[in-house]
Order: sequence, then structure tokens, then C-alpha cells
Amino acid sequence: MKYKILVIDDERLIRLSLREGLTDFGYEVETAAGIREGLELAERFFPHFVLLDNRLGEDRGIDFIEAIKRIDDDIQLVMMTAYGSVSQAVEAVKRGAYDYIQKPFDLDALDLLIRRCMEQLNTRRSLGLAGAPRHELIGESAAISRIRGLIGVIAKNDSVDLLIRGETGTGKEVVANLVHRQSARCGLPMVKINCGAIPENLLESELFGYERGAFTGAVKTKKGLLELANGSTVFLDEIGEMPLSMQAKLLTFLEDRRFKRVGGLRDIEVNVRVIAATNRDLKAAIARKEFREDLFYRLNVMQIEIPPLRERPEDILPLARHFLERCSRKFGKNIHALSPAFAGELLTYSWKGNVRELRNIIERSALFCEGDLLERGALLEERPSESAPMPAGWGEKGIDLPGEIARIERSYIEEAMRRAEGNLSKAADLLGLTRFSLRRKLDSWERSGARNE
Repeated sequence: MKYKILVIDDERLIRLSLREGLTDFGYEVETAAGIREGLELAERFFPHFVLLDNRLGEDRGIDFIEAIKRIDDDIQLVMMTAYGSVSQAVEAVKRGAYDYIQKPFDLDALDLLIRRCMEQLNTRRSLGLAGAPRHELIGESAAISRIRGLIGVIAKNDSVDLLIRGETGTGKEVVANLVHRQSARCGLPMVKINCGAIPENLLESELFGYERGAFTGAVKTKKGLLELANGSTVFLDEIGEMPLSMQAKLLTFLEDRRFKRVGGLRDIEVNVRVIAATNRDLKAAIARKEFREDLFYRLNVMQIEIPPLRERPEDILPLARHFLERCSRKFGKNIHALSPAFAGELLTYSWKGNVRELRNIIERSALFCEGDLLERGALLEERPSESAPMPAGWGEKGIDLPGEIARIERSYIEEAMRRAEGNLSKAADLLGLTRFSLRRKLDSWERSGARNE
């Protein structure tokens, strides 16, 4: 089993030596230089084990044990310090740490400590004593309650494939994570593949891998993502964007869980569960000959459909409060509630971007909040209006509609890049695009600019 370790330490040499040493022991390691970077990384990386330094600039690591455990109560945490004391060790354990070690320490001893800790956790899990993960499906609606029940049933039957459907931003990846984490496969990381973000000519080699010499540039054999996921779960996001040629190869794989690497002759058999997700109407895509009907029925053994946020208003405020708690912690603020005016506006908005849009609004509002109450801000008013802006005027020959559409699209993309401070992934989230689609548009503009110079 490949455990995931997160190291939070403000000393660069400590981070580098722990990354290299623990990677050599077979762990998957990420590092952070500060507590806020560490908390944000923990929510994305889902570590099994955290090594937390007690002195992080002006912060004390010991004060953030509870914040890390709130992300997932099963995260095992060990404090590191160069200035150890019995009282600090006792306080750290009381707050939820597994142990307390003093620098400098021996990597072999640390490896034994991590393995002993994880063995104890796995024993507790097998006995049903381990805590439930904190990153659960937030909401109070009947639809979310029903989905929670389905997750529990599907997770126990981990040989059954699953199709998750829902609009962009409804939480399909959250559901996939929960199914995986509640299944017997949770000891290994789930492997995620965005079928819409990988170019068609690379998707086959990414999924199945390739043999040395299979094509120009294949200087050594590379395992594909399906092979690396052996024993775990594969999440195929945006399955509706997969090219038809790859759909046929995926269907063949799903029938017997066997495949050949690109350029290979030997069958490779893996034991994986496949969870697919899409925001497209696959039956309509089948009618348009854009998606294979046999693949749809093969994936659709079990299905979870997540309704849009506008159809479950009971979930808006619980989600907003959840995101507010995370953002308050992330930005080092003490915002304890939403103002009634802001809460009312959240309840009446249509949420075309669903939960992702709500999260972004709360995060941006919290970033600029000065007090302890999140007020109704200008951010909701700053968003693009529901209808596209009218052109300034029509000429005698009419209007250049393609040009106007391109101009409006470019203005929105430029504004998203400004708000995201140049971060491509954040800008893509704001626009409801994939990172690959946004990169392709930006590259196209750059090429056009180069030609026009």
C-alpha cells in the first residue's frame, strides 16, 4: 500500500530531505512551507499521514492540529520540533496528534513510526472503530439524503461500476471520492482522469501506457493510469468528451479488465473499479452518434444523478456555512456567520454554476471581508449579467456577429484571468471551462497575435 504523507515545515532543507527520504521508502510525499498552504494542500491531497513542524514562523503547528483533523478525522499526525518538552507532547496528543518527535530524527525510525501508526489505523478500520471522513456530502435536502444512502450501498459492492450524472459544479467528484473512501479500496489513492483535458492522440497512451519504441519519443516503457490504479478506483471525469475511437477501446477493457499497452503484445489484467462522470445528456449524445450505446449501458450498471443546486435550495445555506468555515480558516480570519441580507440573496440566485459557483462566491467574499460577519457584497453584483450585453450599434450592413461573440468571450476570459491573478485552473473554474479548453483558447489568441504582427 502506498501511503500519502504531507510534510508541513518552514525549513526548505527539512522539506527536501523528508521528501527524498520518504519517497525512497515508497511513500507519496507532498510538502508545504506554511500552515495555510498545508491546510489547502491537505484538502486536495487527502494525506494518510501529516508531519507537522511546531514552529512555522509566527504560527505554532500545535494550534492547527484540530483544523487538520477536521478535514479528515482519520489523518494521522505527528508533531516535529527542535525544542521538545513533556508538556508539549502531552498537549499535542490531547489535541489529536498520534505522537511527537524531536529533531534531528532518524528516517528509519520515522518509517517504522509511520507504518506502526497506519497498521493501528487499519486495525481500527477493520473493527469499525475509525472515524468517518469529514469531507462529506453537505446538504439537508431529500435528494442529498438519498444520494448518501446510495453511496453507502454502492461503496460496499466495490466490483460494480458507477455512472455519476449532473451539471457542471454539482459535486460529481465529491461523490466519487466518497464512494472510493467508503469502499474496501480506500487504502490506495483513487486515480482521476479528465477525458476532456487530454488530447485525443495522447489519451490512449495515458490510459493504457506504452512499450519502449511504440512511437517516436517512446524511449522507455511507461505504465498507464489504469495499470497504476490496480487494486483501487479509476475516476473517468467528463466521459462524454471521450472520442469514439477511445470509447470502443474502453468498452473492450471494461468487459474483462484486460488491455495491451500501446505497441505491446502482452495482455495486462488489473483489478479496478470504474466510476465515470458526465455533465452531458448521454442518451441525446447516443442519438447524435457521439457516444456508444453499448458503452453507456456498460457504465450505467449503477447510476447516481445529482440535481442542480437551484432545485435543492435547502442545501444552499448549509453549503455556504461550510465554505465560510473553510475560507475563514484558510485566510486566517474569524468570520462566524452570513448576514441575513447576504443569506437572502444566496437563496434567490439561480446558481448556474451550482456548488462550485457558490464556493467561489463565498471564497471571494471572505477574502475581502473585514469584520466577523460576511456581509452582502458587491461581488454578486459584479458577476456577468444573465443576458449578453447588446452591441453598441448596428451598421448599415448589420453586425459582425462572429466578431462580436469573439470579443465578448475574450473580455470574459480576460476578466476571469485578472480575478484569478493569472491562475489558469481558477480562471477555468470561474468560466465553467476545463483547464485544457481555456489553455487552447489562450494559445489560439497567441498564435493569431503572432500571425498579425
